[in-house]
Order: sequence, then C-alpha cells, then structure tokens
Amino acid sequence: MAEIPIQRKPRRNIWPVLIGLLVLLAVLWYLFYARPHANDATAARTDSTSVASNGAVSSDSANASATSGMGAGTTSSSTAAGTGAGATTSSGALSDADITGVIHEVNAGEIAAGKLASTKATNDDVKAFARDMVKDHSALDGKDEKLASGGASSSAVRDSVTKANAATSAQLTNAGSGAAFDKAYVDAQVTGHENALAFLQRAQSSAQRDDLKKLVADAIPDVQKHLDRARALQSKLGQ
Repeated sequence: MAEIPIQRKPRRNIWPVLIGLLVLLAVLWYLFYARPHANDATAARTDSTSVASNGAVSSDSANASATSGMGAGTTSSSTAAGTGAGATTSSGALSDADITGVIHEVNAGEIAAGKLASTKATNDDVKAFARDMVKDHSALDGKDEKLASGGASSSAVRDSVTKANAATSAQLTNAGSGAAFDKAYVDAQVTGHENALAFLQRAQSSAQRDDLKKLVADAIPDVQKHLDRARALQSKLGQ
C-alpha cells in the first residue's frame, strides 16, 4: 500500500502577537492612568510651592501642609495664606496696601487656627505653641492696623488669603482629634511659616513706607523663630 504523505501545518509564532498586545496595553495604561495621575501630582506640587516661589498663595488647601500653616510667627497660619499676596502693582511689586492687607488676613487666620488648636489639641507642647500663636499674631495685628493706609489693595491678594484661611479652618475642623489633629496642625504651621517667611522677604523689598519696612523687618526673625519651633514639634510628633 502506498503511504499517504501527511503534511503538518507549521506552527504559528505567537510571540510577536503577544509582545504587540503587551506594548499596546502599556501605551493605553500610560495614556489613561499614569499621565493623568502624574499631571495631578505636578499640579499639587505647583500649588504647594507657589507662594514661596512667586508670592502667590497656595490654593491646594486640602493638603494640611499646604494649607494649614499659613502661619508665621508674625504672619499667619495656613499653607500660606498670609503669605500669599499674589497681586502686584503695574511695576510687579506689592503695594503697601497689599502688604498690610495680607498681614492682617494672615494674622486673622493664624489666630483662628491657634484658638481651635489650643482647645482641640491634646499634646501639651502643641497646645502651648497654639496659645503663643494667638498671642503673637494678635500683637502683630495690632501693629499692622496702625499702619494700614486704607488704600485699595488687590482683590486677588485678599481673595487668596481668605480662601486659604477658610480651607485651613475646614481642614483642621475635619482633622479629628488627638494625635491626628496635633499632627495636622503642626504640619500646617510648618508649611505656613515657610510661606509667610517667603512673603515677608518679598514684602521687605516692595514696601515703600519706612514704618512698614520696619514692621516687616521686625517680623521676619519672629517668623523664623516660630518656624524653627514648629519644625521641632513636627520632628517630635513624628517619633
């Protein structure tokens, strides 16, 4: 009997297909997941550093470190609130009215946050720090009110500070109690004092009146002391 030749079909190499599918999945994952999340993270970092870099108040108040610290021994408490002063005159410098207006709003936010922390905080050192913030910012606000010229200040500056104050208040109110609140308050104070210090340094070169220049110059070392103290508390709470 003659043998019937049987031809075997050659196996198809599926590896190129699998590799192509994996590459396609990777591209789709990047386009629809990785890139949007990266953009969100970049935006958050931009918000949290905007005050220090160009004098604008951070709008990302949901982040404790970005919103609650507007403080500054001499300037305020929340992420930057007082430190905000994003508005400028036509020459790009802050006006005296902008500076006194921002310092006042920052102090108002710092006093409110300090009063809340003095009753809601549980750590004795945090409570003492909060009480000192209320005292120091009240004193600074009294000096600032005497220098307020009553001139028109930029609405952008005022709005940025009041929004930051509101965000800080909401963040601290919702922070719970005990250690969680202590950490939220101190983290906010660190960020806020950093931003406040950056604002005061900018204001120092923009202020026109000699008495305002002196107020700002005197406030800078106080803010630095409060920042150092807040950082020490932050380190202690992190242990």
